[in-house]
Amino acid sequence: MSVDEGVMDLVRAGMRGLKPPGSYHKVYKDECMFSFGTPESVGGLYVNLKSFQGFSDAFLEMDQERSGNVLYLHQVWRRVPLPAEELQQQANATPDKMKLGGEGGFALGAPPKYKVEKDAALVVMPGRQRIPLPCTDLPELVLQVVDAITKHDAASDQAEVAVWEEEAKVSRYAEGLPQLDTGRRISPDPKDWRCEETGETGNLWLNLSTGFIGSGRRNWDGSGGNGSALRHFEATGRKYPLAVKMGTITPHGADVYSYAADEDDMVTDPYLAQHLAHWGINMMQMEKTEKTMTELQVSLNLQHEFGRMTESGASLKPLSGPGHVGLVNLGNSCYMNSVLQILFALPEVNTRYADAANAIFRSAPPEPAQDLATQLAKVGRALATGDTAAPPPLPLLPSQLLPPSTRSPPPPPPPRSSFPPCACNGG
Repeated sequence: MSVDEGVMDLVRAGMRGLKPPGSYHKVYKDECMFSFGTPESVGGLYVNLKSFQGFSDAFLEMDQERSGNVLYLHQVWRRVPLPAEELQQQANATPDKMKLGGEGGFALGAPPKYKVEKDAALVVMPGRQRIPLPCTDLPELVLQVVDAITKHDAASDQAEVAVWEEEAKVSRYAEGLPQLDTGRRISPDPKDWRCEETGETGNLWLNLSTGFIGSGRRNWDGSGGNGSALRHFEATGRKYPLAVKMGTITPHGADVYSYAADEDDMVTDPYLAQHLAHWGINMMQMEKTEKTMTELQVSLNLQHEFGRMTESGASLKPLSGPGHVGLVNLGNSCYMNSVLQILFALPEVNTRYADAANAIFRSAPPEPAQDLATQLAKVGRALATGDTAAPPPLPLLPSQLLPPSTRSPPPPPPPRSSFPPCACNGG
């Protein structure tokens, strides 16, 4: 579509100083800096093209006044329920490829019951002129910045993995690692990989010195492997400590573990490509088929049902709204959640942060995500007002609609007077 020349002049004037975000930048494109609004919330999310920070509709004008920026990427996502036939196909689908995610691969978690339709537009402030994207009439620099923001990992995704990632040290055994000359060549096709002791096909580790393919260690919950890779290390006199997780080999690296007693941890092998080539594996042609150890840690932490709470013999009634907002348990944050609930039940704390939230937001530093006062105000405001910016509920399919006579009356609104008692795992 063609863009009005007057609006295009505003875009050209506002694009001065624009630069696409690099890998070292944090792009806050999945949650508002001052609320918990997301692209799926009512009104969507506006991403500042200069600071790469997202803001919900309620805080858009405040950011424009604070930053002086006029160009924003407006993301609006809508959840659309999948038809019953497609849900049934998901339930009956079986993987036929040795890969993680994607068509024919193993599913990452439970399949969604909805699809997400995404709309994007360039919004010019303060008049909120809207240019639907894609639009080829826009200046190339603006299009580059929008494209880079869209493709960039969200800051929350980067932080989630970074929390679990410890910088692996270079193994002292990597340089000069002995590699036996057995003449063996390992197939690059994951379908051909098997544990040489048990025949298992998942969580396989290649000993870089001997070429032995063994299964990883069993986890505390019974998942994982059978430990044959470790047993091989012990059976060979503990002389060959480095093993690589085969399903994680990509041109960028792989998971390498050192069984040596003085390391016994994930390590870095600067000579990994050379060590793999000894066994006929071209690292530059490999694709990832399994989660890395870091990704497994994150996945287990998110999927474990830490939020389950049982009250024996009690009939519990769910509440929501102002003063009845729970905090999601991140796996080890229940005590912190309880402390926050108690703190914001104190009138002094509530007044200092929740009631004064807008004033705190206006005076926040350029990086609000790193400022304690701003984050306390963000949480306090949500707890006090009940404004969690949750996505709208999915519309019911015709097959899910009940006759009017069988529908339950809506629940009464929750009381607004006070905060509930400490809720460790509140919804």
